[in-house]
Amino acid sequence: MKRQPTQSAGGPTRRRRTGTAEPLEKMSFQLRASVADAIRAVVKAGEAPSANVFVEEAVKERLRDRRRERVYAAYAEAAQDPVFMAEMAETERVFDVTIGDGAA
Repeated sequence: MKRQPTQSAGGPTRRRRTGTAEPLEKMSFQLRASVADAIRAVVKAGEAPSANVFVEEAVKERLRDRRRERVYAAYAEAAQDPVFMAEMAETERVFDVTIGDGAA
């Protein structure tokens, strides 16, 4: 049974917990007072349903950024490998031939 989003003063909010959601784990952090105040202001303005949701989304975004940075670093490293680049050029050549097959 899917639950409907709840309404708040700032409009509809998403429900955080569902039957299939990953379990939550409690963690404690210390933040600068100005950061904590800014998070509270975002929530009070209705831009996030709660401080927990806001912080979790921010952390997930930063984790995605770090993952992307690692992938790009691996691409840059591979681009410096002459054997890898030769294999890529050969693969591209083979695909170019394949793409041209049957073309009028």
